Amino acid sequence: MRGPGHGTTTVWVYDERRRVRDDVASRLVALPFVGRVEVVADAASLMSRLATRTPDVLIVGTQRAVDTGLSAATQALRAYPGLPVLVLGAPDDAESVRAAVAFGARGYLRWDASPIEMGLGLSRLGLRAEGGRIPQQVGSVPAWSGAAPLAGSAPTTVRSTVREATPPAALSMREMQVLTGMSQGKSNAQIGRELYLSEDTIKTHARRLFRKLGAKDRAEAVATGFRRGIMT
Repeated sequence: MRGPGHGTTTVWVYDERRRVRDDVASRLVALPFVGRVEVVADAASLMSRLATRTPDVLIVGTQRAVDTGLSAATQALRAYPGLPVLVLGAPDDAESVRAAVAFGARGYLRWDASPIEMGLGLSRLGLRAEGGRIPQQVGSVPAWSGAAPLAGSAPTTVRSTVREATPPAALSMREMQVLTGMSQGKSNAQIGRELYLSEDTIKTHARRLFRKLGAKDRAEAVATGFRRGIMT
């Protein structure tokens, strides 16, 4: 599906539901900087396509009842860590938000996001109206360089949705190493082997960092770490 303008940005939409894929694609293709939108229906097709080329951004639909969307996103991010991924889901589905950021997704948009909100979400990934990516320094947030009506708005992203606990946490070096391992999807046993520590010791560090971050599980701990800038 090609856009009406001269945009060069390529966006892929993954969702097992055809109606959802087509609806999201129709909103994306209306954006002036989007040149092409491709839809993908299953994880096998997604991985096969990624083996030959990559999009400027991959949008993955999630469902509360099943985890196929998040599983596909995780599989893609493990194989291609630098792949820009946005997760699309229900506005009150906090668990999907936490899981998405834990596995490396760049942002989160509601199912009912308007074309303008979707454009803002894409702009946060460094996409620009004339195509390509905006060069950015580490830690910077790219500004929207497209149509003026978008000025002053903000997309619904993972980092603005995940709860931040207070007071600020001061993690030890070992706790940071454990949290980093968690963000990479490693088990306690794998983290322990890398750090030459027992699995029980890793669990102890995990409990301490959960307490400091006010998190109840791994996904929330990683999400909070990104939210506070502890991890990048």
